[in-house]
Amino acid sequence: MKQLAQMSEREYFAHVGQRPGMFVGKASFHTLTAFLIGYDQHALRHGGHGLAGWHEWLVARRGRDCNHAWPGQVLHIAIPDGLKNIGGPTARGRDTGDQGLVRTP
Repeated sequence: MKQLAQMSEREYFAHVGQRPGMFVGKASFHTLTAFLIGYDQHALRHGGHGLAGWHEWLVARRGRDCNHAWPGQVLHIAIPDGLKNIGGPTARGRDTGDQGLVRTP
């Protein structure tokens, strides 16, 4: 396996996606969002592109835009039926398997 520093951005994020707990501890939507915001800000401060184009990619993937920042766009994709049906199957007919994606009181 390549060292993390030698991976392309695509390879790096694929690796994060395979083992998110290795990067954020207990993996949840909130911890991964914080990780990505930190990644983005670090890259921008040091001359990188960060998550440039990420919002546009999410809009294209979803097929429409809204006034949410990218974390909201991700939730629209992950939970297309909204929070009222968070524990059930998605509109695409498969279970998300992550009951802890968003915690409601």
